[in-house]
Amino acid sequence: MFKQLLFIITLLITSVHVIAQGEWKSWSSVNTDFGITKKFDAKLSHLRSYNLAKGFANGFNQTSGSLSYDATKTWTGVAGVMRTEFPSSASLPTYRYFTRVTFRFPLTNQIIWSNALQLEKHSSSETRFRNRYIYITRLSTRKRLPFLNSSLSAAYWLFYNSGGNKIRYYNDNGDVVARNSPDGFHRGRLYLTANSKLSQTLSVAVYYMRQQEFNLFSTPYRQIAVVSPTTGKVSREFDNYNVAGISLLFNFKLYTN
Repeated sequence: MFKQLLFIITLLITSVHVIAQGEWKSWSSVNTDFGITKKFDAKLSHLRSYNLAKGFANGFNQTSGSLSYDATKTWTGVAGVMRTEFPSSASLPTYRYFTRVTFRFPLTNQIIWSNALQLEKHSSSETRFRNRYIYITRLSTRKRLPFLNSSLSAAYWLFYNSGGNKIRYYNDNGDVVARNSPDGFHRGRLYLTANSKLSQTLSVAVYYMRQQEFNLFSTPYRQIAVVSPTTGKVSREFDNYNVAGISLLFNFKLYTN
């Protein structure tokens, strides 16, 4: 148990230098999980995001529904749809359709390691990309700690974007030499989470999330945060921020053993 606690603490310490960068947001969500069978689940979720630097303005709201199937003890498949609306702007709601496959196994007697690949298809109202491919790796405690019946986890999400509105790219003379969609690895998210199971049906999780955008392995004409040499305007600025989040999970078993 000491090793897993040390791992989480180490991740937190190494992230201190980026926590102070960027704005802070608050995310709160309610999730309801319905166990239809031992292997088949349905989930409904609603999340709200608030920007602390802008008077706690409601930035976006997300509602999603998904179905999951535990094919084996180590393999799980998920498919669902999500709607995102933006109350503080005139942007149209966006829709995404996603599927995810997860493989998990015990890394040690105390730690579970899971790896997942998520594929997303986005509606045309999402201008930054059309498709996303997300690799998710996660380490979590295998057994709950006595303190508040809690578990700890650390996860990293790496996003690959494809499609979306095209960006102008310039040469050293300031001439436009390409107009491309900024395909590539452009976003990463670090999650540090503590989850407490309060009862058989209710769990609460608090977490810290850091979003960092970048141009990882990107060719010069597929990058984001491109500066126009004539106007100084930035196309697709890096969107870096921190999140303090809380999530409630209601779990209902609809079947009998």
